[in-house]
Amino acid sequence: MSYLPEDSALAREMAGDDAGWNLQTMLLATLHDRLAEANWQRGSGKGPRPKPIPRPGVVSDRIGVSKRDTAEITAYLAALQPGGGDS
Repeated sequence: MSYLPEDSALAREMAGDDAGWNLQTMLLATLHDRLAEANWQRGSGKGPRPKPIPRPGVVSDRIGVSKRDTAEITAYLAALQPGGGDS
C-alpha cells in the first residue's frame, strides 16, 4: 500500500476522507486559511470571519480540534515523514 499513489482507488477505499490529504495538502490548506484570516483582519474584520477549509478528522470550525487521540495523530504524522510509511 505504501507504494500506491495517494489518489488510487485502493487508497481511497482504505483511507476514506483521508485519501489525498498528505503533508503538502495540509500545509496548503493551512496557508489558505491564514491568508484568508489575514486579509479579513486587514479589512478591519468587516464581513463574516472566513471559515477554514474542512480537513479529515476535524470536528469543529477550529483547526486543531480532532476526535482522534494524541497517539493516533502522532502515528499519522510519523507515517508522512520520509521513510516513515515503509512498513
